[in-house]
Amino acid sequence: MPRDQFRSLRLTRDELALVQQAAAAAGLKISGFIADAAVAVARTQGQGTLRAGLLDQRGQVEELMEASAQLARVGNNLNQIARVLNSGGHVGYVEEAMARVLRAVARVEVAATELAKR
Repeated sequence: MPRDQFRSLRLTRDELALVQQAAAAAGLKISGFIADAAVAVARTQGQGTLRAGLLDQRGQVEELMEASAQLARVGNNLNQIARVLNSGGHVGYVEEAMARVLRAVARVEVAATELAKR
């Protein structure tokens, strides 16, 4: 059945580049790729589930962005600790702090990877 309905779509440059690459890999025109992808998602998701899933994903991205910002602030604290240590001072909690930071970074990276896979 020919597709006879038309809808406009706005994408960022990065999104368009990603869609172009995927369409080329699938051997499809961009419009056909987008239509096939949209129909596939619509068929596999209930209306409420799809909306909830998109909102949930957006919330997860926002949480990861906040975690990343917090880790940047921790980086500033680590620079202050390094300054004290480099000047011959002593900071008793460095190893514990570093271990906690490394665990937090690992969790953020795992969460970001899992989110990207979806």
